[in-house]
Amino acid sequence: MNNLSQNIVNHRHVLHLTQEKLAEKAKISVNFLSKLERGVSRTVSAETLQHLANALKISMEELLNGIDEEHSYTKGPYEIQLDEILASYSQTQREEICKGIITILNARIE
Repeated sequence: MNNLSQNIVNHRHVLHLTQEKLAEKAKISVNFLSKLERGVSRTVSAETLQHLANALKISMEELLNGIDEEHSYTKGPYEIQLDEILASYSQTQREEICKGIITILNARIE
């Protein structure tokens, strides 16, 4: 089992998710998830990795490399909720939404 495989399994268990539930949240098939968890499939797109990371409520870096205890960061409930909402939009729409949020935040600073 490789790092990616082990990280998927570990985080899925922490969240008490079945393969079926995680596959649904990550928008992939149960068969593909099973192959990833067993290390059988090594070809996976960046988009699928991001969907998996979002479904597991972790960063893509943590999904790929595991937890770096020294630099560990846990998302709060509002950040998780925002990530889930943003994930439902296309990349172009997410960029526009983020641009708007940054504009609002910068206006509050000035």
